[in-house]
Amino acid sequence: MFWSMEMRFIVREFDRYASTIILGVLITLVALQVVMRVVFLSPLIGAEELARYFLICVVFIGAPFAARTGGHIRMEELIQILPEKIRRLIYIFIHLSAVFVFAIVTVGSVITLMNNLRNRTATLSIPFPIFIFPTVLGFLLLTYEYSRILFRLLRNRE
Repeated sequence: MFWSMEMRFIVREFDRYASTIILGVLITLVALQVVMRVVFLSPLIGAEELARYFLICVVFIGAPFAARTGGHIRMEELIQILPEKIRRLIYIFIHLSAVFVFAIVTVGSVITLMNNLRNRTATLSIPFPIFIFPTVLGFLLLTYEYSRILFRLLRNRE
């Protein structure tokens, strides 16, 4: 029982902690690049490419956390003036649309990953699938989070 609770915590909080760590690494890398370029007149080779990768990671791994905690931009003031039944239908439509769109984009990301298995980045020669994988993972987790929210909305009928 304890193991399953601990595993659930790790799985549920992975995106939160991973994106926080990646953001810290991104900030450190950019700051180091600025210091190396300005102070020592010797930029880090490939720092921009690596910063781009970490930016992709932080956006797509952090997005499911934002979805789960309600952190995405919403127009609550507009929705709150509507009657409860209409508001519920709007929330169901929003989350159903999100599941549909993110599922399609997940499939598109997987196809892109599969079509670029042999490609590498220009400067650091990082395999392109490593660049695309955070996108696939992020959209897959977004699809999962919005599905969970949708099923919770559908289950809580009033």
